[in-house]
Amino acid sequence: VSSTLVRRLVAEGDVAGAMEVLGRPHRVEGVVVRGAQRGRELGFPTANLETLPHTAIPADGVYAGWLTAEGESMPAAISVGTNPQFDGTERTVEAYAIDRVGLDLYGLHVEVDFLAFLRGQEKFDSIEALL
Repeated sequence: VSSTLVRRLVAEGDVAGAMEVLGRPHRVEGVVVRGAQRGRELGFPTANLETLPHTAIPADGVYAGWLTAEGESMPAAISVGTNPQFDGTERTVEAYAIDRVGLDLYGLHVEVDFLAFLRGQEKFDSIEALL
């Protein structure tokens, strides 16, 4: 297995290909930090990861995967990118634990496993269209 190949697959967003080569999902870890709180306001709170430098972050887009906190794994929708809906400029990794209410993950070290690329990032015509 070539680490160069894995890094290329991840950078291209081919997390399924990286998983095939690695024999496990590609994982990004970090501490959950406060973001702009937009997801929470819209009813879809996300865990915003503060990642370490040189972390292999997948290409911008939306992914299916798992969010693991304190030993509990939860299905997650993961967004990587600059959040074009709100004219963002900083690249982030955010995970929404599907159908989980009231999670308080701030300050916790979490893992995000990437299983499949779903779509690229896009800017919708309205917040209603985004929802």
